[in-house]
Order: sequence, then structure tokens, then C-alpha cells
Amino acid sequence: MIMTQKNIAAKSERLHEIVDELLTIVSDALQQQTPVHEVEEKAFRTLLRAGLATIQLLVDCLGNGDVGEVYQLPDGRTVKRSPQPQARPYLSIFGPIAIECFVYAEREGQKIEFSEVDARLALPEGKFSYLLQDWDQSFVMEQPFGKASQAIEKILGLRQHVDSLERMNRAMSQQVETFHAMQAPPPGEEEGAVFVQTADGKGVPIRRSADASPIQDHRHQPGPKPDRKKMATVGAVYSIDPLVRTPEDVVESLFRDPEAERPKRKRPRPCHKRMRAMLNHVNRDGDEINGRAAVFGWIAGEMAERNGSADKPIVCIMDGEQALWDARDVFQENVAMVDVLDLLHVTPRLWDAAALFHARDSDAAEAFVRERVLRILRGEVKAVVRGLRRMSTTRGLIGKKRTNLAKICAYLEKNRHRMRYDEYLAKGYPIASGVIEGACRHVVKDRLERTGMSWVRQGAQAMLELRCIHLTDQWDAFVEFRVECETQRLYPYRDALKSLSWTVAA
Repeated sequence: MIMTQKNIAAKSERLHEIVDELLTIVSDALQQQTPVHEVEEKAFRTLLRAGLATIQLLVDCLGNGDVGEVYQLPDGRTVKRSPQPQARPYLSIFGPIAIECFVYAEREGQKIEFSEVDARLALPEGKFSYLLQDWDQSFVMEQPFGKASQAIEKILGLRQHVDSLERMNRAMSQQVETFHAMQAPPPGEEEGAVFVQTADGKGVPIRRSADASPIQDHRHQPGPKPDRKKMATVGAVYSIDPLVRTPEDVVESLFRDPEAERPKRKRPRPCHKRMRAMLNHVNRDGDEINGRAAVFGWIAGEMAERNGSADKPIVCIMDGEQALWDARDVFQENVAMVDVLDLLHVTPRLWDAAALFHARDSDAAEAFVRERVLRILRGEVKAVVRGLRRMSTTRGLIGKKRTNLAKICAYLEKNRHRMRYDEYLAKGYPIASGVIEGACRHVVKDRLERTGMSWVRQGAQAMLELRCIHLTDQWDAFVEFRVECETQRLYPYRDALKSLSWTVAA
């Protein structure tokens, strides 16, 4: 359909009429004493109709994209116009927009090489507008796909299938790797005095493969079903200013009464925290990716860029899993850093030890733990282990209790070189990986481990990639980067349109 000036004028007048309805809503509300929430609803729905009319008017003003029977691309190739205008689906936040335009290819039926309307509008590859994709996926970062679909429908009146949101999620994640690679290190003056790196693992429930026998799900075995969870490695890098504390300060914070009022001490906040999370997966090029190696490789690169010339101390905080420390050494074997065993992985073991001698959650058990945490924070790890073993003998622990205490002592002894907490506290270094513990909870558990959820591996990886960006306040920058990359890929000749006049608007 060729839009004439008369058609455009009529649509423009209709847009004015919709906008005038807003004034009518106000006058009617004054006369009828309409509750304000009803006025809100009417005004919002009217604004949606006005937005739809605005976008449609813009599209109509561009005409049908006819730039002649043939068009020479900037690279010298000549492309031919399609016999008829082709419909182009487009769903904006206001609703569906009707787009019909000519497209150009070297021969009929071949790949479209040029579309003036698509290029001028910088349309996305699919039908969903970039703004709608942004809003959809912002909801999806925190809510299941079905809930997000319902929320968008309630607000905008747009019905989107869950499958569409899932495909959108995976497509958006394809630019994450490039986004990270293109990021510049934060300004040095905005960094803290100490760099911190940390990593941990968290299981993600993975759906049974389609070719697995269903009867395997019904094997009567204790514990979780085999191969249902796959380990995701979550890594984080940030900087922070030192916070000098005493062992007594730390014990007080660990055992404080939550209702007691105490003067608040201003604590330094992490600066420019960045995170990655990966499963073992196959990337878009078909390559097998080892998730743990990829995360530690990223940590090494991130730290080298951010601390290359600053030469600030690096603190590596992790739990006692040897595989994590081994993976770190593969990529940063010659990098000087302070190794810290996460204190939050020590205290649960001391509570387990206390339960071998006292009733769990009793005052005596708390006193037992408090005393040993304080001594460990003072650098007395060896003495605490020796005392626990002596108690095992003098109290006559036998069987499973003796075995459990032996495991606790072995854990503390094995990690003693990472438990110089008295030195760390005096220098103001962090001694607990609350950042990564929170990351595992927020990135993985809060979204991927909800009741009844299971994922295919690629879908889980896409969600992990995007949630790391969303939770580190990089979402807007990533969305802008993605749109720019896709626009350059889809419309490499967009700048050439400056020499062409807009069909109707001109």
C-alpha cells in the first residue's frame, strides 16, 4: 500500500484525537468523581494506543522502501527489487505494527541484501522490538518465563508464548562473551586498594536427555537421582578498601544479637564487581567449553587487566575444595596473592564439632564454637586442632562421632596455611566470601533451582550468563552494546541511506 500525503494527514489527525482523549479523561473524572486508580488505568491504556499510533505513523511516513527496480550497494553489487512489498512482523511495546515494504536481493528467492525501511528503522532480526526484549528479559532475570509472560501481558496487554521468551533469552546471551571481551577495565581511581577474586561451585538441575530411557528415572536409589545436577562454576572479581578489625570484632559480628542496638560502622563496599558463571557446555561455534576452566581463565584475564600496573595486593578467597585451588593455579601459578580459606566454611565445621560434645543449638555448644572461632582468628589453628583431638580421646568418642571429628580436624589442618586470619585482619583483608556465596545464591539458586525447575544445558548457560550481567548493574550497557552489534551486522549499508530521501516524509 502506497501512503499518500492524505493518508498520512488522516493518521496524524487520529493521533491528535487519541491524545485529546487524555483531557477528556480528566474532565470526566472531575465531573463524575472517578477514583484516581481508575483514571490511572484509563490514562495508561490511552497512552498505549497513542504510542501504537505514533510508531505506525512513523512507519507509514517511510513509505514502502521502493528505491527503484535495481539498487547498487556500496560494495558495487547490484540487487533487484522484489515483485511485491513483503510483510515484516514487528511487535512493539504498544502492540503489533503493520510494515510492508520492498526488499532487494541479487535474485528472487535469495537472501535479502537490502531493505530501506528495515535499515532506516534499524529493526531487530526477529519480530520483537529491542525495547520489548529488554523489558521481557529484565522480568525473566527474576521470574520464571511463564510468570514473566503473564506480567507483561497484564501491563501491556501483549501475549507472548513462553517458548518465545526462552528463544529470546538464548539469542541475547550470544553476545555476552563479546561484551566481556570488549569491556575496558574500570578507571584506576575508582578501584579500591585491595583486589579480591573468588569462585565456587553450585549445582544446576539439568533435564533428562531426550534419548534417555524413562525407566531410569524410577530406579530406587537413596539420595538425589544421578546426573540430575551439573556443577556451574561462579567467579567474581572486585576491589575494596581495607577494613582493619580485631578477632574480637569478627566474633562479635558473627554471634551478635540481631535485636541489639550497636553503633554502625561504615564498611567499605566492593567496587566494580564483575561475575561470570558457566557450566560445561557447547558454544555457538560448536566447541566444547569447560565451564570451570573458562571462569578461572576469565578471572585471570580480568585481574591482569585491572591490576596490571597498579600492583595492589590480591586476595583469593575460596572454600577448601582442592579442585578450585588447582584450577586457579593453572591460570595464575606465578601471580602473587594471599590465599584465604573462607571463614564461613570454617564455622559450620566447628558447629558440627560442638554437636559431638553438646546438644546442638545449646548455650554450651555456642560457647564451644565462640571460643574456638576466636582462637582460630588469633592464629591458633594448630592448637585448636590439637585440642579437638585431645577431647576426642578424653571424652571417649567412638564410631561415627570419632570419624566425623577426625574429618573436621583433617580439614582444618590441611587448610591451615590459608587460615592466617590474624595477619589478614591486621591488614584489613576480607576473610569471608560473602560476595560469591551471595552470587551462588542469587545467580543460581534464586532463579535456576526453584521448586520443580529443570533446564536443558544451553538454556541454563544462557540464563547464567545474563544473570551475572543483570546482578552487577551492567544490564543497560549490555543491552545497548547488543543492539549496536546487531544493527551493524544486519545493516552494514545503513549509512548509505543518508543519500536517499524519505519517500513520503520528504
